[in-house]
Order: sequence, then C-alpha cells, then structure tokens
Amino acid sequence: MSKPVHVVVKVVARSDAISDVRAIVLTLAEKSRAEAGCISYEVIQDMAAPETFLLVEEWENIAALEAHNKTPHFHEAVAKSAAFLGKPLEVGRYGRIG
Repeated sequence: MSKPVHVVVKVVARSDAISDVRAIVLTLAEKSRAEAGCISYEVIQDMAAPETFLLVEEWENIAALEAHNKTPHFHEAVAKSAAFLGKPLEVGRYGRIG
C-alpha cells in the first residue's frame, strides 16, 4: 500500500498583485479538491505578511499527486501566477513520520 504525501507550497505575491494571486490559488484549490486522490487542500494567508500564501495539500499517494500535476487547472494556475509572483515558488513534499 502506498503512503499519503503532503505538499506545502509557499507562494509570495508582489505587493500590488495580492488579490490576483489570491484568486488564482483559491480557484486551484477548489478544482484540486474535486480530484480523485485529494485528501485535503487548504489555502492559508499570512496575517502579518498578506502577500504570502501557503498551499497545504494531502494526496493519497505519489501517483495521485503526479496526476494532479498534469491537470489543465494546475498548469493554468502556474502559468497565470508567474507574472504576479514576488519570489519563486517554494515546494516541498513530505511524508508523515508519527
């Protein structure tokens, strides 16, 4: 049996593009939650630095995550957000240890 995979993506918007990035990540989350293999997909925004968002995802397994990464809505979100980012995306994959 394959193990769940957790993904944390740090998205930092330009200060003049916070609302643009917010709309993109919320749309991505809504569409991603409907995918097979998505256990959870949360979007959180830093209260002290509103240009910073975290996407906190849990997928049933690596195969589900890889399928997600091939979806049109994933590619659209990455392409649309590129012009609005203040820093490159930071992406980490994690496995539960306890």
